[in-house]
Amino acid sequence: MNFLPEKIDEYVVDNSQKEPQILQELTKETWQRVLNPRMLSGAFQGRILSMISKIINPKDILELGTYTGYSAICIAEGISNEATIDTIDKNEELEDIQNRYFKKSGFRDQITTYWKRTIDYSNA
Repeated sequence: MNFLPEKIDEYVVDNSQKEPQILQELTKETWQRVLNPRMLSGAFQGRILSMISKIINPKDILELGTYTGYSAICIAEGISNEATIDTIDKNEELEDIQNRYFKKSGFRDQITTYWKRTIDYSNA
């Protein structure tokens, strides 16, 4: 789903930082193997997330909806070695893809994924 007219979207992508190879691979695999691949953050959105993260340099991040991990990796590009990302998802079938790409990105130790099954709702 495009929110911008096609020509504007093309201009923005053409004049933005290029999408890293690992994210290109993750995009391709998501489109090949996952239901509803449109939920994936795109190259432009990912570069914006990365830029914001680099500017803010956050220490603790909470992401709701990990999906295949694209946006978590983009955010991780701007964090220090001490920072962490906690991400929550309900689709356990995506765990293998997430873990593989988190490891491949070098951010595996900084990203913790919580699944609906592991959250204790008894004190809510």
